[in-house]
Amino acid sequence: MAKLKMKLVSIYAPKGQSDAILNRLQQMAVMDIETAFSDEETSYLPKGYKYEDRDESFRAYERNEHTAEEALKILSERFPEKGGLLSFLKSPEALKLNEFYLDAAAENDMLTLAQSILDRERAIAEQKAEIMRQSAACEQLIPWSDLDVPLDFEGTAHTRAFIGTVTGSFTLEELSADIAERDPSVTAHCEIIYAGKDLTYIFVCTPVGDGEKAEKALRELGFARPITLTSILPREEIELKRKKIEECGADIEKSIGEIKALSKRRGELKLYADLCRAKSESYKTAGEIARTDSTVLIRGYIAERDVRFLTKNLEKDFTVVIETEDADEKLAPVKLKNNAFAAPAESITKMYSLPSSEDIDPTPLTGFFYYLLFGMMFSDAGYGLIMVIATAIALKKLKPSSPMRNTVKMFLYCGISTVCWGLFFGSFFGDSISVISETFFGRRITLPAVIDPMNGGATNMLILSLAIGMVQIIAGLGAKFVTCMKNGDKAAAFFDAGLWITTLVGVSVAAIGIFTVKTVTVVGAAITILSLIGLVLTQGRAYKNPILRLLMGVKSLYDITGYVSDLLSFSRLMALGLTTAAMGAVFNLLGTLLGNGIAGVCLMVVMFTLGHAISFLLNVLGAYVHTLRLQYVELFSKFYSGGGREFKSFSIKNKYVGIEGDIGEEN
Repeated sequence: MAKLKMKLVSIYAPKGQSDAILNRLQQMAVMDIETAFSDEETSYLPKGYKYEDRDESFRAYERNEHTAEEALKILSERFPEKGGLLSFLKSPEALKLNEFYLDAAAENDMLTLAQSILDRERAIAEQKAEIMRQSAACEQLIPWSDLDVPLDFEGTAHTRAFIGTVTGSFTLEELSADIAERDPSVTAHCEIIYAGKDLTYIFVCTPVGDGEKAEKALRELGFARPITLTSILPREEIELKRKKIEECGADIEKSIGEIKALSKRRGELKLYADLCRAKSESYKTAGEIARTDSTVLIRGYIAERDVRFLTKNLEKDFTVVIETEDADEKLAPVKLKNNAFAAPAESITKMYSLPSSEDIDPTPLTGFFYYLLFGMMFSDAGYGLIMVIATAIALKKLKPSSPMRNTVKMFLYCGISTVCWGLFFGSFFGDSISVISETFFGRRITLPAVIDPMNGGATNMLILSLAIGMVQIIAGLGAKFVTCMKNGDKAAAFFDAGLWITTLVGVSVAAIGIFTVKTVTVVGAAITILSLIGLVLTQGRAYKNPILRLLMGVKSLYDITGYVSDLLSFSRLMALGLTTAAMGAVFNLLGTLLGNGIAGVCLMVVMFTLGHAISFLLNVLGAYVHTLRLQYVELFSKFYSGGGREFKSFSIKNKYVGIEGDIGEEN
């Protein structure tokens, strides 16, 4: 239940065994390997060892991984895999280790498969582009479909032909008149092929001798020849293009069918993508380790508990010399190890920051209070029961992978806490038991509650919220006490943490005495006063001047306002708990508006289902966010600095398939 102690390990081996050793280390997943690109200080290298340029051999696997991923993306877009709403939780199919590593022939087959999918998708894109080109050409030719000569027709031995468009909309009479107006000497035969809104498609024929004059007159009308010239009749060209469009469509359907057939091998592609990812990482690391002409040095961090496991596995099959030394805590990465109850809360710690070398692991404390406070904010046994059932089914049926499994477990524990708090407050889908029993059965049945916040218990709920807040604040100061003792600062432990703990304990005891025996109040007040005097005398200990030391001690009492502010923040426990109960009660009330008839039953079913679904979603989000806030601000601020570097094991980081037979960690 803490940070694992780290060792710095150096593995010396023959250069020829480096790839095999790295593969084994990748399978064991217990070492965070340092490379030339992650370690700026290289003075530790023994004589003769140096970092070489990065080995480029891994790039081929990077390219192949990209090819496989692109092929999988195409399959996903065209033929999505069928999966339920919670399929993202499901762990990938597990293979044995010897099934994961393919031989060269199988790898080539997988690469060919991926390339085939990409080639067909590329062909589809080309055919679609061709359809667009042919369609655009057809659109340009359609106005010319009634023309009885090809568009590239320029006349005969005795005539000049002008085929094109003029700006504006003309009738035959208007066109002939405009040409004659510009040059009366021109003899022209005109035809209107198509009259559009902005353009008129024309055919004009003149004697050869009038060609230049006719062309000049037409230019003044904005004459322009067609963009696409054809050597056959426009209607025939249109028909050819439409046939081409049909052929392209058929080719597209054929390619889609071929991709569909190949999609049956999606699982093989997933395996290949993961294999390429693992091998590219392995080759990349191989190109970044220190080496001489004949040996290599693989150096990195490993948890102390895994040293024996590492040594046993490598010495059994390889010629290696393994040296270990205590790691510098300030430089070493952080690896957490917690029990089954606390481990799901590691994600909360990591979301904030991993502990530094001077911190303790806050996860056990964080986990306990997160589950506790989440349940109090959500505070409905019905909602909690839904969470418990849903997460239990997910864990049992879907078997999610490790990171997701911890998240699901966290919400399972939050759900259990919610059920307990819901029963404590007498809330099961709000006051549904009372409302339904009274409306539809004529007899009011009430779920017993220790504190009923909706019926006069709000004050008691506020007091309970502040009491829990005081416990968390004191727990945070207790963690500060432990942290200071761990770092050898006993003065800070007793004076900076211990005296504030006794101060807050004294205040709590005095508050309890108000509701019990006055003697208890006196005892609490005495503890508080003595603690405050201790703070005045010790908080300025860094100063030599006794007057300044005393003034700084008095000034430190101002921190009380911070603790009061922190304590008041816990009133949100009451606020969110009341919100959950109130929303549930409102939806239950709305469900009774039509009485106890058939219409009333239907309305109750609708309002109960829809209303509580809305209430569940809104309040679970509020509980999640505000509980995080109480951990990060009101708890972590008391003892935690963070800033640790995460332990990133050199491992097979699969995306699609799991591995049953990987060596794994010893513990």
